Amino acid sequence: MCNDCRYDDDLPEGNVICPRCDGNRIVDCHCGGDLCVCENYGEMDCPMCHGEGDVTKARADKYYARRREFAEQLREAMKSDNSK
Repeated sequence: MCNDCRYDDDLPEGNVICPRCDGNRIVDCHCGGDLCVCENYGEMDCPMCHGEGDVTKARADKYYARRREFAEQLREAMKSDNSK
C-alpha cells in the first residue's frame, strides 16, 4: 500500500475511497501510440477522482452499478457465444 493512500476516517463527510484507483490517486495508462497522454504506458491521475483519492458515495454507487451492468452484458454475450 502506498504511503500517500487515504483511509475511511480521513475522508470528507459523505465521501468514500475511489473505487477506480482504490484511493491510490493514479491508474496505469495503457493508451500508447501517438495520442498517449501518459508517456507510453506510464501512470496518470485517476479519471474518476481526478487524483484526489476519494469520491462522493453517489458517484461510487454509480460506478458499481455500471460495472454490474457491464458484467451482466458480458455474461449474456458469453452465454450466446457458448450456445453456438
